[in-house]
Amino acid sequence: MNAHLLIDAIVQQTMVFIAQLATSGGVRTPLAQVADQVFLELSAELQSQGVSKKVIADMFGMALRTYHRKVQASRQSQTETGRTVWEAIFEHIRTHEPVAGVDVHRRFIDDDVEVVTGVLNDLVSSGLVYRAGRGETAVFRTAAAADFAAAGQRTTDAWDWLVWLTVYRRGPVTESEVEQQARVPAEQCRAALERLLAEGRVTSSGEGSERTYTSGRFEIPLGESHGWEAAVLDHFQAMVTAIVTKLGEGAASAHPGDLVGGSTWSLDVWKDHPLRDQAVSTLARLRREIEELRQRIDAHNAVHPPAEPRERVVVYVGQCVRGT
Repeated sequence: MNAHLLIDAIVQQTMVFIAQLATSGGVRTPLAQVADQVFLELSAELQSQGVSKKVIADMFGMALRTYHRKVQASRQSQTETGRTVWEAIFEHIRTHEPVAGVDVHRRFIDDDVEVVTGVLNDLVSSGLVYRAGRGETAVFRTAAAADFAAAGQRTTDAWDWLVWLTVYRRGPVTESEVEQQARVPAEQCRAALERLLAEGRVTSSGEGSERTYTSGRFEIPLGESHGWEAAVLDHFQAMVTAIVTKLGEGAASAHPGDLVGGSTWSLDVWKDHPLRDQAVSTLARLRREIEELRQRIDAHNAVHPPAEPRERVVVYVGQCVRGT
């Protein structure tokens, strides 16, 4: 297997995916931290798989000392210890508004000038910050809280769905584990868990920091507009988990009786093709069949308590119809 060619292709497709998410619905999501986030999380995952820091540095084409400096620089601003550049600049504007762009660059002189410029552009593009003027005459101020009232509620909804998904997929988990895995701030994570507990979507056991959360179900009904972020993440995680599990087993080929894996078919039809309707309705048909199976399994489990240990069969299905 030529892993290098595969990695190049997957990175390219992942960038397409991130770019689409960052511009969906007409918004411009800040991306200033993405490169550093990729570097840090890839490093952390390699370490979790037992790869030493020296080997990781070699994999990135760096000397070990350079690698350590890169990790430190990626984690926080060189101007304000303990904060990312994005967080530090946003807080500086919020505290000192209106603030001139030249003053922002002067304040964060120890940070890379291109990073500071990129953060300012991302803050403006996302609507978190307003800019008057251009170039050296630019002045920045944060958007009013009222501007984000509706957006704040949508964000709260999204956190609830993401926290619920994490509890369902990873439970039993502690609050700190949910924070880490769902990438949700501590305050919002706690509030989301409280709402989910009150609604009966999540249950808990234990006390204090050892309290764990579980959920026996997670569902986003067809047609539901809320929770789309969790739905996309769940599908993506299911696909990646299946592929990673397959690779972890050392499998380089598929077999008819595989319990782990995936398959892709391309069905070439046209408007008057006698089998077009069957081809384009594949997703709907599979959704019905799997949903009926899930309901039968749930009905059985309600009468016969599940035995331990259990198995969870995660099935993901996708379809795209496009012209060629």
